[in-house]
Amino acid sequence: MEKEKTGWKEEVYEFFYLVKICLTSFWFWLPILFTIFMYTQILIFIFLHPLFLLVAPTIISIYALIQEKKRLKAQYRIEERKVLLASDPLGTKPHSSNFKLDMEEAVEEYARFLKEKNKKEPRA
Repeated sequence: MEKEKTGWKEEVYEFFYLVKICLTSFWFWLPILFTIFMYTQILIFIFLHPLFLLVAPTIISIYALIQEKKRLKAQYRIEERKVLLASDPLGTKPHSSNFKLDMEEAVEEYARFLKEKNKKEPRA
């Protein structure tokens, strides 16, 4: 009776030892992983449109660029000031100002304006 118990215990230990050896072996998992890979490829082929595989990386790249721009603006506290001009039609949303003042050009234009004004007004 004692011999049967030790024999039974040894068989259980041997069984668990074999299971451990199998589960930790690369060659045990290779066909399983290959089968998973093949079924995944078949499902992708059936359920995903091929154009999606071409367009999705582009969409992800554009989204990443937009997020990077937002992150940089937040990090360096860059603000785009939006204006609503009195000359804008009703219902217009505020937009970024596209007016850039060139100081030299403005000074030259003002100087020309003063010269023309002085020519028109004769001094008494």
